[in-house]
Amino acid sequence: MNKKFFGLLLLSMSASSAWSITLKESFDAAKKNMESIRRAETQITVSEYQKDRARGTILPNVSAIGTYTQIDPPNAAGNSPFLLTKQHNYAMRLTQPLIRGGSVSAYQLAKENVLLSEFQKDATELNLYQLVINAYFNLKISQTDIKDVQELQRYSKERVSEIRERTKIGRSRKGELIEAEVLMNVADSQLQQSQIALQQAQKNFEFYTNLKADEIGELGDVPVISGSVEEYMMKTRTRADVMVVKQQANVADKQISVAKGGHYPQLDLISNYYFDRTGVLASSKWDVGLAVIIPLYQGGTVQAQVREAVAKKRIAELDSAEKQRSAERDIAINYQNLMQLQVQLKALKNALEKAEEAYRVNRKDYTYGLVTNLDVLQSLNAFIETKRSYNSLVSLVHLNYKSLEAATGVLP
Repeated sequence: MNKKFFGLLLLSMSASSAWSITLKESFDAAKKNMESIRRAETQITVSEYQKDRARGTILPNVSAIGTYTQIDPPNAAGNSPFLLTKQHNYAMRLTQPLIRGGSVSAYQLAKENVLLSEFQKDATELNLYQLVINAYFNLKISQTDIKDVQELQRYSKERVSEIRERTKIGRSRKGELIEAEVLMNVADSQLQQSQIALQQAQKNFEFYTNLKADEIGELGDVPVISGSVEEYMMKTRTRADVMVVKQQANVADKQISVAKGGHYPQLDLISNYYFDRTGVLASSKWDVGLAVIIPLYQGGTVQAQVREAVAKKRIAELDSAEKQRSAERDIAINYQNLMQLQVQLKALKNALEKAEEAYRVNRKDYTYGLVTNLDVLQSLNAFIETKRSYNSLVSLVHLNYKSLEAATGVLP
């Protein structure tokens, strides 16, 4: 029983040491790691504060006020009881804006800006997801490629050892050994290049996720497109970055209302409650009044602001239309690329099977003297190169499929 438990423990430790990471786990880690997400979240908070500030302009203001005035008595005043050379008052003042041109629109604009910040955060996540997709599958390509090159290196060394033994007994020529050694050296060089590419892919992946995964998870079956290109295009209408430019048009529309507010009068209700005051009104405890400001001429600045806001709205609408067309273009390109990659993958799979078979047959025929050593080396190189291309293409199909999903706004 203890041996069984110990065996399970070793199996568990082995599994944890060979831990692999999925695309979703990579994206979750990137969201926690990247500053762009935290900036977007902070911008939402800033927009909320701006909304509170805009709301404050239409809410009542309460303040404590106090004045003290000392007057130089005029020569002709005499001893008038209505003249006090020292006056003061202490009161509580309530100011309630009744009409403030554009203040309500400014509050609505602030709410639209909050929604815009939320869409921008979603768009930032979508953009980050697309970056993680590329980093993830490029790392997978590099990890797979280095295994294929190591396989070529192993086969090359085996070939050199075999030819060296045959050369010793006179069954192979010295030139054949040199040919095998050339391929082995080429494989060594390719391995170094693959290691450089792997290190770059690892650094890029770690930059986004702050994770060090020894191995990307298995990719599974090759994905197949479900649905027409038109159905994919329809989904772009609610994609985060498309919603951002649409919301920017809404914000620009509210800015027109805010600018028009400069033409409207301002009306405030002002009320004072006095705790202490001097003069003939000393016995009066409160007063209420209205203050109105009617703009008559402001040098054309308000009208210019309105026209500017209208022009900005037009720009935002054009940006929105362009973004939608751009999103549909991306879908069309990704969709067509994926369709072609799947056809290419099928053909390359057949080529890989034939290349492997050719290598096995040539290696066997060489022992009977039916082919040359160069034929064997060429078939080995063709086999491994085809395998590298096939494995890379498998990852590219997965990459393009996930990119197509991301182009519709789908997150893991």
